[in-house]
Amino acid sequence: MMKKLYLVLPLMILLLTGCKQEQLLKGLDQSQANEVIALLQRNNISADKKDSEKEGFSVSVDPKDFAAAVDLMSTYGLPRAPKMEIAQMFPADSLVSSPRAEKARLYSGIEQRLAQSLLSIRGVVSARVHVSYDFDAGEGERNKKPVHLSSLLNYDERIVDPSLLIGDVKRFLKNSFDNIDYDNISVVLSKTEDVQRVPPVVAPDKSFSVTSLLLIVGLLFASALLFILFFKKNGHSLKETMRRRPIFHKNERSGGGAITGDDVPDKSDLEPEKGHSDAEPGADFKGSNDAR
Repeated sequence: MMKKLYLVLPLMILLLTGCKQEQLLKGLDQSQANEVIALLQRNNISADKKDSEKEGFSVSVDPKDFAAAVDLMSTYGLPRAPKMEIAQMFPADSLVSSPRAEKARLYSGIEQRLAQSLLSIRGVVSARVHVSYDFDAGEGERNKKPVHLSSLLNYDERIVDPSLLIGDVKRFLKNSFDNIDYDNISVVLSKTEDVQRVPPVVAPDKSFSVTSLLLIVGLLFASALLFILFFKKNGHSLKETMRRRPIFHKNERSGGGAITGDDVPDKSDLEPEKGHSDAEPGADFKGSNDAR
């Protein structure tokens, strides 16, 4: 019984204290959840990650940090979309689509993969790439319209010189396509605002919450139950210990000593003898004076 109680008590406390967390995101994969947790911790926001087999990972934060956490997610574009793979763009069991739809799917996949590659640059917070393509152009045609590329990047304070970033992005995009003009590549940069890293000061709530009441009642109940079980188990041994405890008393003749519970004298032994108990102090002295 004691072992079961030791297991139930921490679980009850954990459930009661866990009610204070507010869910920020859910349905994430492990990579997305780790990225969100890392960003929140870098900004002094405590976060909790939970794994649900059916719904994926969820991230929860303290209610006082919820607004700051939402701003961080919006600023950094989190959670990011899962990485696009070629097998996902063209699944084997998909229905046969038209050449126009296949081309649109191909260019969409190229845009996503280019954006994911640009996120690898240090200081780039979010990236989007758009490709202008001609749906009506057939394979092998000579009079194709030139391809245009445009990219939009958000960067943080780690980028010291934005002009260097523009040159790197243009060079990367130009080498990703064949026969594309350098002037047909446009890069637009936007610097993210510095997010408030210190959590806002929240006035203390003077009202007594239901969660606090349940926590106190649960702790009191568990403490009382532990005391009852401990007393039932060790009550007999405590009584024996108290009965055998040494009793100290003063003894004028012997100078004092210790008597155990088994050697306590009877009440009759402690009563004074008759004839001497009623004698007043100095009675013998008075009698001797009268005799004189």
